[in-house]
Amino acid sequence: MHCMNETIIESGNTCPISGIWKVTGTYTTTAAVSENSKMPLYGGVKVQWILLYKC
Repeated sequence: MHCMNETIIESGNTCPISGIWKVTGTYTTTAAVSENSKMPLYGGVKVQWILLYKC
């Protein structure tokens, strides 16, 4: 989903852009994810990821 020039995607979906992604919400982390790989879970739970930097 694209919203106000932000790229947001849920865990389990295919990563559309290689880059550094951040979990949205109270508890957060960042991860480097390659294009076409699966977006990871965080703490074993599906979360929404927002793209911080394209790589």
